[in-house]
Amino acid sequence: MAPAGAVRARPRLSWWLSGLATAIWAVAVLAFGHLARVVDHWESSVTMLFGSFLAGSSPEGGGAVAFPIFTKGLEVPSPVARTFGLSIQAVGMTMASISILLSGRPFHRRAVLVAGPAAIGGFAVAVAAFGRPEELFWSSSIGAAWVKASFSILLATTSILMLRHLRSAPDRDLLALAWNRRLDVGVVCVAAAGGFLSSLTGTGANIVLFLFLVVLVGVAPKEALPSAIMVMAAVSVVGLVLFGLVDGQLDVDVVGDRVVAVGGRAADLDAGRADLLGLWLAAVPVVVWGAPLGSLAASLVAEHQLVRFVAVLAAVEVATTFLLVPELRTEVSLVLYLVIGLAALPLAFVVAQRRRLSLFGTEVGRA
Repeated sequence: MAPAGAVRARPRLSWWLSGLATAIWAVAVLAFGHLARVVDHWESSVTMLFGSFLAGSSPEGGGAVAFPIFTKGLEVPSPVARTFGLSIQAVGMTMASISILLSGRPFHRRAVLVAGPAAIGGFAVAVAAFGRPEELFWSSSIGAAWVKASFSILLATTSILMLRHLRSAPDRDLLALAWNRRLDVGVVCVAAAGGFLSSLTGTGANIVLFLFLVVLVGVAPKEALPSAIMVMAAVSVVGLVLFGLVDGQLDVDVVGDRVVAVGGRAADLDAGRADLLGLWLAAVPVVVWGAPLGSLAASLVAEHQLVRFVAVLAAVEVATTFLLVPELRTEVSLVLYLVIGLAALPLAFVVAQRRRLSLFGTEVGRA
């Protein structure tokens, strides 16, 4: 067992790491002459003030703020917003994960070990099946409006189920989970689906894992949340390496107000919307502090406050989809997909919840 002094020092170490990351960022920005680029993308910093806190305090992640604000408010192309979400979460959620480990917050190790590889696998399958590597920013063959609608369906389901959980769940201590093979299969399936969605929007694996653990298994939200954060951190790191580094999407050349090259390939894009490196650099010093702060806040607030917070944020995102996605006013098939999805996915979770013992063969007992 570690000495008491060492245990007390662990949470402080995470803040020292945030300071170190900030110092490295400052040196890199000044050394490579990117300060003006950072200033030009101040909207990214402001967005991630909220997004980074969300990354550490809720299952929705920073991408749940970045993707809708970037694509609907700032008119950033969906592939750019996706890679931004993954790249910035690779920083913020990794910092939040380190904070979780150092502070000793309880999480389900088995869930992380099973869901992590499955989510990465689902991510890889989606990229291989629907990705267009020949296009800049590795866009998807799935239309942007359909991606936005799918994301809204997932977040609406989160809002509905969390409010339902708030009304029905009794107060209880953190719970210990009894694992079995059926539960492993369930975790693999939902994590793979979440990884698939993450390849399109930059987040998703954390949300579906959180919903699965809380709604279908009965794990307390404050214990399921750290597990979801750690899984999304792993997926985000893979996304950063694949899209940002291997595909070169963070290698962006800007001349004036135009992006002239991405990953060595010629381009002619608006720098305000397509300078992924500038957007990312502007957000890094915010998320290295915001995500650990969010993680700390989530560990201190009452469970019903955490649930309400998650539900409200999800409801806001869905409302903006109806207001700001113009295809919903012209494409009947998209409207039908959104309406049916908003009804069917929450219903599917409720039906599965009522049968969770027969489906997954598990009980949740007190630790």
